[in-house]
Amino acid sequence: MDPSRRLRPLLLAPLLATAVAVPAFAVELVVDIERVGAQTGRLTVFLYDSAEAWDHQRDALRMQRAYPDGSDRLQVRFDGLKAGRYGVMVLHDKDGNRRFDVGPLGIPRDDYGFSNNPTVFSRPGFDRIAFELPVQGGRVTVRMK
Repeated sequence: MDPSRRLRPLLLAPLLATAVAVPAFAVELVVDIERVGAQTGRLTVFLYDSAEAWDHQRDALRMQRAYPDGSDRLQVRFDGLKAGRYGVMVLHDKDGNRRFDVGPLGIPRDDYGFSNNPTVFSRPGFDRIAFELPVQGGRVTVRMK
Protein backbone atom coordinates (compact mmCIF):
# COMPACT_ATOMS: atom_id res chain seq x y z
CA MET A 1 0.00 0.00 0.00
CA ASP A 2 1.19 3.49 -0.87
CA PRO A 3 2.36 5.31 2.35
CA SER A 4 0.58 8.52 1.33
CA ARG A 5 -2.76 6.64 1.33
CA ARG A 6 -2.23 5.55 4.91
CA LEU A 7 -1.52 9.14 6.00
CA ARG A 8 -4.49 10.65 4.16
CA PRO A 9 -7.04 9.89 6.93
CA LEU A 10 -4.71 11.47 9.49
CA LEU A 11 -4.34 14.58 7.37
CA LEU A 12 -8.07 14.88 6.70
CA ALA A 13 -9.15 14.35 10.31
CA PRO A 14 -8.41 17.93 11.48
CA LEU A 15 -10.24 19.36 8.46
CA LEU A 16 -13.29 17.19 9.08
CA ALA A 17 -13.30 18.04 12.78
CA THR A 18 -13.25 21.74 11.92
CA ALA A 19 -16.05 21.35 9.39
CA VAL A 20 -18.19 19.53 11.93
CA ALA A 21 -17.44 21.97 14.78
CA VAL A 22 -18.14 25.21 12.89
CA PRO A 23 -21.88 24.64 12.33
CA ALA A 24 -22.36 23.90 16.03
CA PHE A 25 -21.33 27.49 16.84
CA ALA A 26 -22.59 29.25 13.71
CA VAL A 27 -26.14 29.82 14.89
CA GLU A 28 -27.56 33.34 14.62
CA LEU A 29 -30.23 34.90 16.84
CA VAL A 30 -32.07 37.99 15.64
CA VAL A 31 -33.80 40.07 18.30
CA ASP A 32 -36.55 42.33 16.94
CA ILE A 33 -37.31 45.10 19.42
CA GLU A 34 -40.76 46.65 19.06
CA ARG A 35 -42.43 49.67 20.68
CA VAL A 36 -39.26 51.68 21.10
CA GLY A 37 -40.75 54.82 22.63
CA ALA A 38 -38.29 57.56 23.48
CA GLN A 39 -35.80 58.33 20.75
CA THR A 40 -33.10 59.18 23.26
CA GLY A 41 -30.55 57.23 25.26
CA ARG A 42 -29.61 53.66 24.44
CA LEU A 43 -31.01 50.17 24.65
CA THR A 44 -28.96 47.32 26.09
CA VAL A 45 -29.82 43.80 24.99
CA PHE A 46 -28.69 41.04 27.35
CA LEU A 47 -28.51 37.40 26.23
CA TYR A 48 -28.66 34.76 28.97
CA ASP A 49 -27.90 31.06 28.54
CA SER A 50 -28.92 29.76 31.97
CA ALA A 51 -30.93 30.44 35.11
CA GLU A 52 -27.62 30.93 36.96
CA ALA A 53 -26.65 33.81 34.68
CA TRP A 54 -30.16 35.25 34.92
CA ASP A 55 -29.98 35.09 38.73
CA HIS A 56 -26.65 37.01 38.75
CA GLN A 57 -24.56 34.00 39.77
CA ARG A 58 -22.50 34.75 36.67
CA ASP A 59 -22.54 37.32 33.87
CA ALA A 60 -24.91 37.38 30.94
CA LEU A 61 -23.57 35.41 27.99
CA ARG A 62 -23.51 38.46 25.73
CA MET A 63 -24.61 42.07 25.61
CA GLN A 64 -25.15 44.49 22.76
CA ARG A 65 -26.23 48.10 22.58
CA ALA A 66 -28.65 49.67 20.14
CA TYR A 67 -29.53 53.32 19.67
CA PRO A 68 -32.93 54.70 18.69
CA ASP A 69 -33.00 55.64 15.03
CA GLY A 70 -36.32 57.49 14.74
CA SER A 71 -38.48 54.39 14.30
CA ASP A 72 -40.34 52.32 16.85
CA ARG A 73 -38.41 49.16 15.88
CA LEU A 74 -34.79 48.10 16.21
CA GLN A 75 -32.93 44.90 15.45
CA VAL A 76 -29.93 43.29 17.14
CA ARG A 77 -28.07 40.17 16.01
CA PHE A 78 -26.07 37.69 18.04
CA ASP A 79 -23.80 35.54 15.85
CA GLY A 80 -21.70 32.47 16.63
CA LEU A 81 -24.10 30.92 19.13
CA LYS A 82 -24.78 27.25 19.60
CA ALA A 83 -28.26 25.80 19.56
CA GLY A 84 -29.79 25.73 23.02
CA ARG A 85 -31.92 27.51 25.57
CA TYR A 86 -31.63 31.29 25.91
CA GLY A 87 -33.43 34.29 27.34
CA VAL A 88 -33.31 37.96 26.34
CA MET A 89 -33.81 41.13 28.38
CA VAL A 90 -33.81 44.63 26.88
CA LEU A 91 -33.39 47.76 29.00
CA HIS A 92 -33.85 51.25 27.56
CA ASP A 93 -31.86 53.88 29.43
CA LYS A 94 -33.93 56.76 28.05
CA ASP A 95 -31.99 59.57 29.69
CA GLY A 96 -28.53 58.11 29.07
CA ASN A 97 -27.48 58.15 32.73
CA ARG A 98 -26.22 54.53 32.45
CA ARG A 99 -28.71 53.30 35.08
CA PHE A 100 -32.10 51.63 34.93
CA ASP A 101 -34.24 54.20 36.71
CA VAL A 102 -37.11 53.25 39.02
CA GLY A 103 -39.43 55.43 41.09
CA PRO A 104 -39.83 55.38 44.87
CA LEU A 105 -42.22 52.41 44.74
CA GLY A 106 -39.93 50.44 42.43
CA ILE A 107 -41.97 51.24 39.33
CA PRO A 108 -39.64 51.48 36.31
CA ARG A 109 -39.15 54.89 34.75
CA ASP A 110 -37.10 53.41 31.95
CA ASP A 111 -38.55 50.97 29.42
CA TYR A 112 -37.85 47.23 29.45
CA GLY A 113 -38.82 44.01 27.71
CA PHE A 114 -38.19 40.26 27.78
CA SER A 115 -38.25 37.39 25.32
CA ASN A 116 -41.66 35.66 25.30
CA ASN A 117 -43.14 39.04 26.34
CA PRO A 118 -44.52 37.89 29.70
CA THR A 119 -46.89 40.06 31.68
CA VAL A 120 -44.87 41.01 34.72
CA PHE A 121 -45.22 42.85 38.00
CA SER A 122 -41.68 41.96 39.03
CA ARG A 123 -38.63 40.41 37.41
CA PRO A 124 -39.76 37.12 35.83
CA GLY A 125 -37.93 33.85 36.35
CA PHE A 126 -35.66 32.49 33.63
CA ASP A 127 -38.22 29.82 32.68
CA ARG A 128 -40.71 32.54 31.70
CA ILE A 129 -38.34 34.24 29.27
CA ALA A 130 -36.46 31.15 28.02
CA PHE A 131 -36.80 29.87 24.45
CA GLU A 132 -35.10 27.20 22.36
CA LEU A 133 -32.72 28.39 19.64
CA PRO A 134 -32.59 25.69 16.94
CA VAL A 135 -29.54 24.79 14.87
CA GLN A 136 -30.98 26.79 11.94
CA GLY A 137 -30.92 29.94 14.07
CA GLY A 138 -33.94 31.93 15.06
CA ARG A 139 -35.68 35.18 15.77
CA VAL A 140 -37.44 36.54 18.85
CA THR A 141 -39.54 39.64 19.26
CA VAL A 142 -39.32 41.76 22.40
CA ARG A 143 -42.08 44.33 22.96
CA MET A 144 -40.91 47.17 25.17
CA LYS A 145 -43.05 48.19 28.13
